[in-house]
Amino acid sequence: MDKLIMSHYPNFVEEMKNLVKNFDQFGAGKHIEKVLNYNASGGKKNRARMVVAAFEEIAPDHRLTEENFLLSIYLGWCLEVYHATVLMLDDIMDGSKTRRGQACWYLHPDVRFRAINDAVILDAAIYNFLHKHFNSLQCYGRIIETFHKNAFLLNMGQFMDLSAEQQDAMTFTMDQFRKTVIHKTAHHSFYVPIELAYNLAEQTDMQTLHAAREILYEMGIFFQIQDDFLDCYGDPKVTGKIGTDIEDGKCTWLIVTFLNRANSAQKDILKESYGKEDAESVAMVKQLYNQVGLPDAYKNYEEETYKRIKKDIQEAEGIPKKICHRLMDKLYGRKV
Repeated sequence: MDKLIMSHYPNFVEEMKNLVKNFDQFGAGKHIEKVLNYNASGGKKNRARMVVAAFEEIAPDHRLTEENFLLSIYLGWCLEVYHATVLMLDDIMDGSKTRRGQACWYLHPDVRFRAINDAVILDAAIYNFLHKHFNSLQCYGRIIETFHKNAFLLNMGQFMDLSAEQQDAMTFTMDQFRKTVIHKTAHHSFYVPIELAYNLAEQTDMQTLHAAREILYEMGIFFQIQDDFLDCYGDPKVTGKIGTDIEDGKCTWLIVTFLNRANSAQKDILKESYGKEDAESVAMVKQLYNQVGLPDAYKNYEEETYKRIKKDIQEAEGIPKKICHRLMDKLYGRKV
């Protein structure tokens, strides 16, 4: 499926380029092609894969036409491009250095904070693309609503994430962590791909999907906890990015779990070190994490949660089980 999705990428980029070019004949189209190829062509493509596979699994036979299958790929690419705009802006806000094994877009000398405008242009171009290809379909309004709601929830999650950096890290809670992740990651990366597939398949009874939303959210939380662990313990040569959660003072699964395990003395040391950019403070935090056994705690969490979610998927109604099972199998034990 990855090859199929990527095979339509050149045409998708060409259309996005031409949409922008129509508004500016003086280099905007060529520039946006460069932005897309740098920021959207990499990554795991999990969101696009979920849209396409879910559509194939849940659509009635009369909807499984070659034209609709191409539209599912286009929907997947629109979601991937939106995700790329989120990462471009997130890297600026977090002061990140690398993304997907290369320098963040805003760090290029000829880009800098022009990257903000690049992300906004891509976001707007997505809606022009959707209008061109989906406007004549009954599901068009629901697709647009899905994208708009996703943007609102994701940006509220980003607000929660950034606000935590100004908070006393000793007051972080698991409830706070989960709510942030549901808004910033789980809805966007796990629920929305399935909802888009439902829209394109013209499944009008959304109540069944809504009932299964919690399982998709749990998959998203599972994914984010893996990200938190890899940010601290992963190899940047494998993950493609240098972790900065400790330096940024993020509310992560690691620090919340630490607070639930640590004694008063360990908490006092963490309070003096967390959220500081010097290497000595970062090393101290990691040492404290090791003292309370976070690597083993994570390993146990990953194994137990994987089994629980797999069971929940099997017993659930309203979600495409094949793609959800495959995704969980792919996520389990991931290093990137």
